[in-house]
Amino acid sequence: MSKVAGYILILSDSRYFSFNINMYYKFAEPVPEFVHPRHIPLVCFITDESGNITHIGLGKRGMRAGTDLRKLNIEDIFELNKLVPIKEIANLVHIKFRHHILNKADNGGLIPNKSFEEFLNVFLEKAPETIPVLDKYAQGRRLRIEKLSKSAKKSLAEQKEAVLTAMNIAGIDREEAQGWDYKETEKPLSFLDGIDHVNLREDSMIINDLGNMPGFDLIRTTKYSASVFENKNTHLTVLLANRLPLEELLGTDLIYFNEDFQCFVMVQYKVMEKENDKLIFRLPNPQLSEEITRMDSILSSLESTKGNEPVIDYRISEKPFFVKICPRLEFNPDNVALSSGMYIPLDYIKILQNDNCIEGKYGGKGITYNNVRRYFDNTAFKTIIEGGWIGTNQNQSLLLTEIIRDILQNGKTAVLAIKKRLEKKLSIQSRG
Repeated sequence: MSKVAGYILILSDSRYFSFNINMYYKFAEPVPEFVHPRHIPLVCFITDESGNITHIGLGKRGMRAGTDLRKLNIEDIFELNKLVPIKEIANLVHIKFRHHILNKADNGGLIPNKSFEEFLNVFLEKAPETIPVLDKYAQGRRLRIEKLSKSAKKSLAEQKEAVLTAMNIAGIDREEAQGWDYKETEKPLSFLDGIDHVNLREDSMIINDLGNMPGFDLIRTTKYSASVFENKNTHLTVLLANRLPLEELLGTDLIYFNEDFQCFVMVQYKVMEKENDKLIFRLPNPQLSEEITRMDSILSSLESTKGNEPVIDYRISEKPFFVKICPRLEFNPDNVALSSGMYIPLDYIKILQNDNCIEGKYGGKGITYNNVRRYFDNTAFKTIIEGGWIGTNQNQSLLLTEIIRDILQNGKTAVLAIKKRLEKKLSIQSRG
């Protein structure tokens, strides 16, 4: 499992001069080729030629910059109150990491996970002004997260996947969901509770704003968390509601509402298991069968409800149910990549259940990446949902109450994501 790492960037005198001029914007530097996932934080320690750390920033592995070179892009740059010599840190870390960090002090480069944690603990003592920025990557947080029960981590991983999916569809930068943490004196109720993200309004204000939407009266009677994410184009409200503690939840469902088209889509998450180096979701699955029965009963009432606005209500399909079959989710709060699973429409799942294309040589049935033949990946799913091409029409959306009640009564988390396009404000210039 990939984790947060560090990078020591040693700048020559000429490049350091250029950095000082441009650092308040963004800075990029060609460095020797290195590997680090773009969706996981990379803390950069920027030094002068004397080996003194003067600034920190968040880096990303960029485009190729020549033979065996890679561009390191740095932003969110923070200047230290005083210089911190790298070799001084190296002499204070555990002896088994010392040689490695001394090597980086001379040559720069990537600091792997374990060495980075040791390095960071000492660095925070030397530069306490960086604690608000970097403490979320320190050892104490990792130990707190490790104390969570296996079942709580499972629920948090599912909720995180649903929240990130909603953010992805809405075009919100998923990095806003990084840095999850909790206080040991307070048990987390949901994934939203631990995001280092300041709500624009209180939870109660958010839910009151949504009071006229069908189904939301039910949410008032449950434990829920709420958060608002926004960029220049989109406003996304996310609510997580459940009736049970994290440890007792039986799964997560994402209900995504595209307010621009008054359109609902729902995603259920199912986990594949590894068998002989192959990921497979075994069928029949009793829990899925029960859920399909419930979804079918809702579909029967939806089908008789027609839309009344031809443009807004046009859909390729008005059936809102999808199942995302994906590898087992691990709770890594710093990784904001989406699971590389398969979004499959409910109708197609039912066809697959009865087709011999998913049958193994011994007669057992299971869905794999190879035998499913076709599915929506994260990019394709975002496109069809973002454009309102699939999902309920406006009148069908009024039946949301039944869907939410069904989810909550069966011990799941309902992740409700409501997306609307922001009206662009016109600037009025006075003429002199």
